[in-house]
Amino acid sequence: MKFVELAANLDQMEATSKRNDLVRILSDVYRACSVDELEPITYLIQGRLAPFFEPVEIGLGERLLITAIAGAYSVPKEEVIKLNRQTGDLGITAQRLAPASLRESPSVVEVHQRLFQIATAGGAGSQQEKLDGFTGLLGDLDSTSAKHLVRITLGKMRLGIGDPTVLDALSFAKKGDRSLRPVLEAAYNRTSDLGLIARTLEEAGEAGLDALKVRAGHPLRPQLAERLPNPEAVIKKLGIVGVQPKYDGLRVQIHKNADEVSIFSRNLESMTEMFPELDAAASTLNVESVILDGEAIAYNAESEEYVPFQETTARRRKEGIQEMAARVPMRAFVFDVMFRDGSDLTPLPYQRRFEVVQELLRESDTLLTAPLTTTDSAEVLTRELLDNISRGLEGVVAKRLDSPYQAGARNFNWVKLKRNTSGQLNDTIDVVLLGSYRGKGKRAEFGAGALLAGVYDSDKDEFVTISKLGTGLSDQGWREIHERLASLEVAEKPARVNSIFVPDAWLEPAIVVEVLADEITPSPRHTAGMTGDRPGFALRFPRIVSLRTQDKKPEDATTVREIREMFEQQRQPGRGRPVGRQR
Repeated sequence: MKFVELAANLDQMEATSKRNDLVRILSDVYRACSVDELEPITYLIQGRLAPFFEPVEIGLGERLLITAIAGAYSVPKEEVIKLNRQTGDLGITAQRLAPASLRESPSVVEVHQRLFQIATAGGAGSQQEKLDGFTGLLGDLDSTSAKHLVRITLGKMRLGIGDPTVLDALSFAKKGDRSLRPVLEAAYNRTSDLGLIARTLEEAGEAGLDALKVRAGHPLRPQLAERLPNPEAVIKKLGIVGVQPKYDGLRVQIHKNADEVSIFSRNLESMTEMFPELDAAASTLNVESVILDGEAIAYNAESEEYVPFQETTARRRKEGIQEMAARVPMRAFVFDVMFRDGSDLTPLPYQRRFEVVQELLRESDTLLTAPLTTTDSAEVLTRELLDNISRGLEGVVAKRLDSPYQAGARNFNWVKLKRNTSGQLNDTIDVVLLGSYRGKGKRAEFGAGALLAGVYDSDKDEFVTISKLGTGLSDQGWREIHERLASLEVAEKPARVNSIFVPDAWLEPAIVVEVLADEITPSPRHTAGMTGDRPGFALRFPRIVSLRTQDKKPEDATTVREIREMFEQQRQPGRGRPVGRQR
């Protein structure tokens, strides 16, 4: 497949806001692919060159891309900058300056290979090497291809394609319907590699997908916890549970494979370089290969004090990591193990997996076992909850002791309990910013007077509105969030956004915000949960608690199903307000 053909299909995807059309177009692309093209195409449509967990970045920011565009089309940089101010999209800027068509287009595989060479260039003079390589590649492309190449490089595809859309498209390409989706999703949960899934399906079919097993070095999609309103409901539903602290840190998946250690975030980003102390501790474990699941948090063992979330996430910066590690050493509280010495442990009951954790970490001062209390008493569960909150933690997670590790699942094998300062046992809601409204008066100087927020409908792979946000940030906070939003503004409603409201500016779904609200109410105007004659849901008196850009993708936001369950819980006798907790 020529890159110009892929670009034409990307244009079709960009032009539609209907998910079924996205699935159809992408499935047609997959049907037209050779086996060797499946992985490159799957990564490129995500704005990637490799799976997300592989730290392969092209390494060209907007400033260098402007230089490359100027060089490729022999125009002054100032002209590119001026045009880019007008378009607000560097891809469109390149499209307007590039020739409309060329006699010959490089193949998709060639473009991917050349981008990979640019990404892996290192050493003295590497920046110029990257720039020259990209300038040359732009010069070989027509205008539509140039637009999408620039967007791929920036990681801003504007296609509205999420992981479920890719999985559905693969199923349609092979079977003509969604019947393969469960098999594809199960394999993806184990491997976190959509390109590998696409190639394996074509080469080895369903049997090949089943043969893709858990292995060290490839992160699993993490298991997630459900919500219940109080300890009594937890015990009633789960019976005997194991209770562990819920740490306000960064979820980490720690892999050791022979002499190599890899650390991945909740959303599968490689974080190994950010946690040298965890890397060193994992390398000394008396095991050939292992995958551990835990929470990284800065912790002072002498005072038994936990550092706030914001200071923990500061480690995500690339500079000063060694100094920060010396000043605020990180600990990982490990609560699960999924793999050890070639054996997949995910089918084992949680109690047995936790025994393996205790055995592995017996002598480590940095990788610590998260304490476990076993109980079938609501009173004991309440005491554990309050004790952990008093120590500065978020709450507790209760786990069925006989449950397997179900990668990528959110179910009642794990249930989280938190509390706000009024004493109600609740949870905050994670929303995605979908649009902004211009401010008036003092707000005008901040650039945004209110924000349109939504949640994730996992069944439809789209974002649906639930609230407008206008409180919870300081003046400086509003200025900072406006700066972040500026690069996410788009002219049209994004493909995966379902909204009756029309904000002054649409935003690419990217920023996750934690909010607290008094309650969830029915709404005839918000689309979260809206079906047929059934109204949607809205948040009453929402206020921003914190930004979660460090550890959550937009698809990790609260789901419509969770909102519906929380709505039902608050209607139970004795339930109070607010929805959420306060930090």
